[in-house]
Amino acid sequence: MASRLTSLTLLLLLLLAGVRAFSDLSVPSQSSTAESRQGESEEHILEGEIPKDVSIQHTEDTSTLLKTSSTVETTNTAFESTRQPFIQSTTQPTTEPTTKPTTEPTAELTTEPTTEPTTEPTTAPFCLGPDTSCSDVESQSAESKLGEALMDFSVKLYHAFSAIKKVETNMAFSPFSIASLLTQVLLGAGDSTKRNLESLLSYPEDFACVHQAMKAFTSKGFTSFSQIFHSPDLAVRDTFVNASQNLYGSRPTVLGNDSDVNTELINTWVAEKTNHKITQLLDSLPSDTCLVFLNAVYLSAKWKTTFDPKRTRMEPFYLKSSVIKASMMNSKKYPVAHFTDPTLKAKVGQLQLSHNLSLVILVPQNTKHHLEDLEQALSPTVFKAVMKKLEMTKFQPTLLTLPRIKVTSKQDLLTVVENLKFFDFIYDLNLCGLTDDTDLQVSAMQHQAMLELTESGVDAAAASAVSVARNLLVFEVQQPFLFLIWDQQHKFPVFMGRVYDPRI
Repeated sequence: MASRLTSLTLLLLLLLAGVRAFSDLSVPSQSSTAESRQGESEEHILEGEIPKDVSIQHTEDTSTLLKTSSTVETTNTAFESTRQPFIQSTTQPTTEPTTKPTTEPTAELTTEPTTEPTTEPTTAPFCLGPDTSCSDVESQSAESKLGEALMDFSVKLYHAFSAIKKVETNMAFSPFSIASLLTQVLLGAGDSTKRNLESLLSYPEDFACVHQAMKAFTSKGFTSFSQIFHSPDLAVRDTFVNASQNLYGSRPTVLGNDSDVNTELINTWVAEKTNHKITQLLDSLPSDTCLVFLNAVYLSAKWKTTFDPKRTRMEPFYLKSSVIKASMMNSKKYPVAHFTDPTLKAKVGQLQLSHNLSLVILVPQNTKHHLEDLEQALSPTVFKAVMKKLEMTKFQPTLLTLPRIKVTSKQDLLTVVENLKFFDFIYDLNLCGLTDDTDLQVSAMQHQAMLELTESGVDAAAASAVSVARNLLVFEVQQPFLFLIWDQQHKFPVFMGRVYDPRI
């Protein structure tokens, strides 16, 4: 049997065109803006700034002024309609509103609109477009900053997932995959959404080179894919298309008008990128889907040291209130870097995988302590300290007992980001760097991950070359535990989760 540790994750971001609440929320044209200013000026006049001795006889002077003012001339029709209340209060209304009235306001009145400010606010967000600048000096520290941010983000995500999931359930997710997707969204985000995304991802403000650093976080052990699908009537900015192609290797793909065909198109893409581990991510796709973001991370790594399948047997696994039998892998001299952390009251162990990856396990130090206590004590600061200490801990031959693991988890990611107090996707999404359309909101956001650990490994000879220590070290994983797949080169978690019941 080909040995493997296989993990994959998928994200789905559906952005639907929102219904416009009022037609006047679109970007006003120059003439309509002038009309608005003219109307506002008249209302201002009607509120009492007209002198009591104003006469309605100076039609000749006013007509001359109107002819010489291009701004007032182009909005004359709107001006006439908006000033009717004032005319009606001083004289009888005319029966032909389109004809030139016999009562014009004075020259003093008509010059009022030309003094109004020309910087009227509009609903269209100002946007500079995708910022992909990156100097040599900035690029040197960008990967380190990204690794630190991903560690913070991973812990925040873990607590958000844990708060939504039931306590006594398995779960798995990829903080790297989720961060990759949100960072690609960041590429097209306008000011407000940009700032909020940076905060959510624990990025420094205006994080230079973040996209280049994310692109550099690759490994032979896992690959990340991104793709954008959009409706035919959504115009995507060329600057975003080019930036997406250069940084994420994908050009937006136009969907058709048939939702069934669109569903099949997306499911086919998913199947190809996950080595056909997931063949049907979507059952259906709404007919009014506007924009779809997808990200997939496929991981296939192997143990550096083989587990002997003959040593796998059914052994006790201790849940909170019961004992079950689970299929446990065993080795008398497996190389493990491990220690006990007093803050977490947990044993921390690291097992090496191929491609500079490793499996890290945090398990309560005994059955008197529970996984929930460990989770509550886990903070970004504690997590960083644990991983720093683990980096300096030597691998030693250890009596290891570890359950076979297969975890599949699917979660509505929109609920997760809401739990993280990020509400832009529902109420105030600004993607002005991606499109001019301001009526976008997130309809759904899905995340799916699968992780499997079996006995086989790459280098069986490595185990036989290790001698057993005089004082036998023991690392037993026989109760619910927290795990992560760690990238040892860039120092960030690719996958993270927990195993409550290894039988599932």
